[in-house]
Amino acid sequence: MTVIKRLPTTSLITELFNMKNLRQVALLYLMFLTGSCSSVHDVSYDYDRQADFTSLRTYYWLAMPEGVKTDYLLLNRIRDAVSAELKAKGLRVTTYKPDFLIAVQAGTEEKQRTYTTYGTYYQVPQRRQYRYEERTLLFEFVDAKSTELIWRGEAKGFFEPNTTPEKLDKFVKEAVQKTLKNFPPTSK
Repeated sequence: MTVIKRLPTTSLITELFNMKNLRQVALLYLMFLTGSCSSVHDVSYDYDRQADFTSLRTYYWLAMPEGVKTDYLLLNRIRDAVSAELKAKGLRVTTYKPDFLIAVQAGTEEKQRTYTTYGTYYQVPQRRQYRYEERTLLFEFVDAKSTELIWRGEAKGFFEPNTTPEKLDKFVKEAVQKTLKNFPPTSK
């Protein structure tokens, strides 16, 4: 008589998707999601196809409009990151007759996501809510002579509420790098 050894029927994948462990898998997924929340998830840009970007050499910052609540720590982070990126592209900041002006806007919107967790077959599904902030950085480049908008970029990223300054630094640098990656446009 031949004895057939049975291979174990449980594997890591079966264990992970076992109803008992589904809650732990959901928790791991959320940890993954929140761990990547400070990264930039959406970047877009547009530009005036008639603008001559080859003549741009210098820039300066447009002043914030009066009455606008401004987070100057964030504004300085953004300006420093933009200046570093533009300097690497051969552009320099000047107060004397700049070729273009840069307007910066930043906004935060509180959002929440609802998800359902399932236990074993006899447990009632539970609905949970996860609160987060979506930050948006908007850059508008305006021709200094014509005062026409020539380039616009936007970046969005997710954050946990009360984000640390270090995570905010990382987000601003990443957002600026990704947004200005295609500035100046190479063709008309």
